[in-house]
Amino acid sequence: MITILTNMRLNRNLLLLLTVLIIMLFSYFWKRRKKLTGQKISSSVLFFEILKLGIVIAIFSIVSFGLKNQFGTTFSLVETEKVDETITLITDSTATGISKYYLSQQTWKDFNRKKHSLPFKVNYMDVLKAHKNRNSFAITSEFSWGIFYKHLVDHDTPLIEALSLSFYNYQKESNMSRRDFAELIISSIQDIPYNLILSDECKETDIKPCFGNIKLGVYAPAEFVSSLRADCDTRTVLIYTILSRFNYDVAILNSEKYLHSVIGLNIPSTGKYKTHNTKKYYFVETTARGCPIGYLPNDVSNISYWKFALIHNKHL
Repeated sequence: MITILTNMRLNRNLLLLLTVLIIMLFSYFWKRRKKLTGQKISSSVLFFEILKLGIVIAIFSIVSFGLKNQFGTTFSLVETEKVDETITLITDSTATGISKYYLSQQTWKDFNRKKHSLPFKVNYMDVLKAHKNRNSFAITSEFSWGIFYKHLVDHDTPLIEALSLSFYNYQKESNMSRRDFAELIISSIQDIPYNLILSDECKETDIKPCFGNIKLGVYAPAEFVSSLRADCDTRTVLIYTILSRFNYDVAILNSEKYLHSVIGLNIPSTGKYKTHNTKKYYFVETTARGCPIGYLPNDVSNISYWKFALIHNKHL
């Protein structure tokens, strides 16, 4: 019983009442045990003792159900499974059914060295849907990275709504400007450690950690939120998904020369940018902490090698 109670998510008042009930039950049966000790127990006495026990259990169940209705909660047996050091897979049994989700608490610093902390949460079934959708993508002669990215973005935008709303509520509480909000989202993803994602098997010479045999070497946004495993374009697709959800003029740019992917953001800024239809999209590096809007590392800084893949939810 103690083990069960420690795994219950209960209202404090409900927990107190349940504790009192348990103490009363224990006290009652302790007294009965003392009275019956040393006595020869007939079958009829034993029958009535069992009957009393059944009645008490029934009453306890009825009271528990009533308390559930009164306090708006129920026994919530929570099973947790550590996916890795930072992510927990939680199974939560509630009055409305069983929910299963991945949860991690991300803490990072923005470009001004201000500390932030937010939960990254995504439904387990939604991750399976994202995985199935990604693997269902048909590679044809018309393939482009923009088409593939759009396939992921359109499908996963509602699946990561919990994360988007988490950012949104944090913005409102902190009274952030639109630029600060964009930087909040970008810096949170930059802070996540780099993982190499490959379409082929990982080799000994590949960067570690490495995850191979992933279709087109990209995780869908919901998959990324669940595992926190990502290289460049897995990150750009997630950031693009969230920023476009909040109506930012955002793009994904790829470079075959550099084998790299970055975000382009049409927002007043300084630094390097690429122009599309007279609009300036400032480069955003997503794989290293603290890279501000408009910054490109020197080894990938020649803008002539960068091409737009997806912009305004339109593949190019």
